[in-house]
Amino acid sequence: MVPRTLLFSLILSASLLLPFAASASDQTPAEAVSFYGQRSVAAPITESATPPEFYRRVIAPPIVQTNDLEVEASKNEQPTETPRVPLTRNELLLAKKAQHYIKTNLRKNTGLWDSVQGYSHTTMWDVGSGIAATLALEALNLKSDEEVKLELSKTLHTLKTLPLYNGILPNREYNTKTGLPSGRLSNTPTNGNGWSALDIGRLLIWLKILTQQHPEFADPVEDLLNQWQLDRAIHKGTLYGTKLYRGKEYYRQEGRHGYLQYAASGFKMFGYPLPLPDLDTYLTDVEIDNETLKIDARNVPFFTSDPYVLASLEFSSGADWNQIDTLYALHKNKSAKQGKLYSYAEDAMSKNPWFAYNNLYYYGKPWTSVSPAGKVIENPQILSHKVAFGFSVLYDDEYGEKLFQAVLNNSLHARSIPTGEYENGGLNTAFNINTNSLILVALWYKQNGRQPIYVAPLAQ
Repeated sequence: MVPRTLLFSLILSASLLLPFAASASDQTPAEAVSFYGQRSVAAPITESATPPEFYRRVIAPPIVQTNDLEVEASKNEQPTETPRVPLTRNELLLAKKAQHYIKTNLRKNTGLWDSVQGYSHTTMWDVGSGIAATLALEALNLKSDEEVKLELSKTLHTLKTLPLYNGILPNREYNTKTGLPSGRLSNTPTNGNGWSALDIGRLLIWLKILTQQHPEFADPVEDLLNQWQLDRAIHKGTLYGTKLYRGKEYYRQEGRHGYLQYAASGFKMFGYPLPLPDLDTYLTDVEIDNETLKIDARNVPFFTSDPYVLASLEFSSGADWNQIDTLYALHKNKSAKQGKLYSYAEDAMSKNPWFAYNNLYYYGKPWTSVSPAGKVIENPQILSHKVAFGFSVLYDDEYGEKLFQAVLNNSLHARSIPTGEYENGGLNTAFNINTNSLILVALWYKQNGRQPIYVAPLAQ
């Protein structure tokens, strides 16, 4: 099943096209808001006996922390100091451009950031990106300790006061101006239309990193999470979310290979076991341009570079599921063969359908860009600036330098960093938080001696 999304009526400036939701023809239920990224569920088009599954991203007994998943760091433990690598002039230029987005799109009364410039809505995924960007700006000496504490205290306060979906977990989208659920169901007893376990998992990663960087936030984060029923996002050892559609709630598995393990890492950081027991039964090998990748054989298998790059920068590139080396080689070979640069990722778009999954592999076809509804996109984005920049700090070689230069050159005439480059060479000017946040975190990673941001506690 595939979703439709509603178009919000946004006022566009003369110089910038803002990404809207996918059109009504993309088959989203009427009560669904314009969901930036469609990172949660495949909503049913019609009622059926067998509810459709989530896109990518139980009710379980109380979670018991186990020794092999003991990742809770001491609240008083400080991150290990590593030698700082100074930024170059051009890196600092990009950092300041990314800072401009974070600063101008922060709603100070709520501490939430607009997911796309001029679009006053956000998801828990995007809140994680906002926290990440704020901490990165502090690490890069572009924001003071006092500013960070003030801004993120407001963010945590808003998170703690959010109306939860059915009193369980955060709704999938909120208005950044008011902190209230977005969409037609915002004023109903449900407080929205469901939760995304994948989005929450990303937020958990950055809440954990926040407590490492600022131990004084450990208690407020603990108080916040005690209000959320995180165990409801886990069932049968994997991630589950909800979608309310036409008065019926669908409770379904979320996540495909890559996205699933990435989000599960956030839950594990707070002591929630997620063995993903059945995942191997869905994995199969495919060969693309002489490189072998593991793919998820289940339905709607969005396969982008995002979770692999994010995981490598944030906590580890060495996990057995992380195919980052293969993905980099695949892009490098594709770029050499075609004579142009490639970096495939999920991204907002400055044209219809306003959001795209640029897949390395999708239903038997490599290098396939589709809308959230699975429709192939003409003139797709082939160079994602966030993933290109992530690659450039993860791999210190000639191709990485070319990716860096492309991001730099495409950003010179913009206040913030644009999203990417289309196949025909045009710029994707859907300025958004995930692009600018990832570039800041990538610079932090490089300054950190090319070490992941999260410091895993020593085994006990």
